Parts: sequence; C-alpha cells; structure tokens
Amino acid sequence: MRNLSFICWVLLLVDVSPSGHVKTSDEYNMARIEQYSGMNVFVAVADGVKTVIVMEGDSVTLNTNVTEIKRDDTILWMFGDDNSIIANMNEAAGIFSDNVNERFRDRLELDKQTGSLTIRNIRTEHTGLYQLKIKSTTEISKKFSVTVRDDVQSVSLMEGDSVTLHTGVTKIQGDDQILWKSGDQGTLIARLNGTTDARWENMIRLNDHTGDLTIRNIQTEHSGDYDLEINNSSMILHRKFHIAVSELPPSSQWQTAGPVLAVIVVILIVIGIGICIGIKMGWFEVCWPCKKSGETNTECDTMQQLNRDDQ
Repeated sequence: MRNLSFICWVLLLVDVSPSGHVKTSDEYNMARIEQYSGMNVFVAVADGVKTVIVMEGDSVTLNTNVTEIKRDDTILWMFGDDNSIIANMNEAAGIFSDNVNERFRDRLELDKQTGSLTIRNIRTEHTGLYQLKIKSTTEISKKFSVTVRDDVQSVSLMEGDSVTLHTGVTKIQGDDQILWKSGDQGTLIARLNGTTDARWENMIRLNDHTGDLTIRNIQTEHSGDYDLEINNSSMILHRKFHIAVSELPPSSQWQTAGPVLAVIVVILIVIGIGICIGIKMGWFEVCWPCKKSGETNTECDTMQQLNRDDQ
C-alpha cells in the first residue's frame, strides 16, 4: 500500500504528454519559445541559455539576478565563440571596465551593485552568445543568446482612426511580462496586469489574453515609435512599430458634416410636403401678391371668399 502511494505522488510531480512521453524542462522551454515563431525570428535554444530578441537601436539589460555583488566577487562578461571579455569588475582589486572590446565601445554599462550588463543602441553586429561568470565562494555561470533585428513594422493612419498593434502571441503565459512604450524616451504607456499612463487611459486597451495594444481615435501627436517588450523566465522579446498619423484633408470636413446636412435637408422636405398638403386640404389660405396677377386687393379678397364658400 505504501508503494502504491509513492507511485501516485511520482505521477503527480511529472508532466506527461498525450503520447506518454515525460516532458523535460528543456522541452517545456522549447514550447514556450516556439509560440513566438510566427514573428519570423530565428531562436537558438540550448540548455541554460536565455534567449533575447531585441530591435536594432534599442537598449537591453542582461540581468545577473543577484541583488548585491560582494566586494571580493569577480564579475566577467564575455562575448562570442572565443569568449572575449567585454566587461569585468572586482571591487577589492580596484578593477572596473565596461569598454574592453572595441566593438562595444561607449555602448556598455556595468551595474556596480548587481553586475548586470546594459547594451545601449544595440546593432546587428552585436548578435551572438553572451556569457556571465561570477566568481565568489561558488561560481555562477549564465548564458544569453542575443538576436538583433533591424525590421520595423510601419503603419499609416488618418486622424480619428483606430489601430491594433499585435504581439504575435496566441496566449499569455503566467509569468509573461508585457510592456508597451512610446516615443524616443521609451515612456511606459501600458503593461499587462498593471497601470496605464493617465494621458492614454481613455485611448488605449490591452488585450488580457494576447497583450495586443489597441489605440482609438488616434491623432497626429501620437505619431512615432512604439516598443513592445515581452519578458519571461526563458526569453526576452522586443518588437518595434512605427505609426504615422496624417491630418484629415479639407474635403473630409465636408464628409464629416454630411450626415448633419442630410438631416437638415430631410426636415426641410418634410416641412415643404406638410405645407403643400395643408394648402390642398384647405388648412392654409394663400393669396399671391395681386401685383403679379394684375388684380386689385378687392378682387383678391372676393376670390378668397368664393373659395371658402365652395368648401
């Protein structure tokens, strides 16, 4: 009986596919990343490697996930197949350098507290494998596979239009973080399960299932770049959209006023028909000016009286 209970617990702790194959953590990560394959992005998957997909010109931070580096700890950041050192730090030895490699000159920033590495204005030539080593009482090693894309999706709109910017994700996972930013400064305007910039509150809506961003009644001042960041335990994904909003042409102003003018015309027609029916039924009496027919006022009055007598 005890053996049966043990077997039951084992079955509850493993994830089994419909075919009966036990899913490993690597296969789980592969499935998580493959859901983004519709974005035409090549993703390299390897054991212990976090995938980073970023747009050219953006900044990206490779996090150590360490809250504080100790004084005697040595931080090494390496790049490429030859593991060339691009940044290193050891406070006790007075070593701090984040511009070792000419390829990254004036682009790297090493956080002195956490050891995290930020790459600013990243270019396609910076695509590759990044390795982190933290030498302390124990050695910590991490790898990041960075892919830099140079394609930007452009959207042209007219004032008053609505547009939806798609993440390409069919369903948000539990640990996915969705951030939408706008402008050259990367101002945060919306985040999944979080706050929205008050200036955009009545204009934008975030889809809870996909993270898609919808902007309603867009205006010319909303032209510019919009950045998407999806971050989870296995990957970081950046996408960029450029929106160009044009003013309505002068003719469009008449098109906008068209429905109002149509209503006014209909009302005038109804009033005219009502007057004609009223005259026909004798509800109204009309006497054209006598000067037009050559009649005198007395003759005109006589004709009106005869008309009343006939009715």
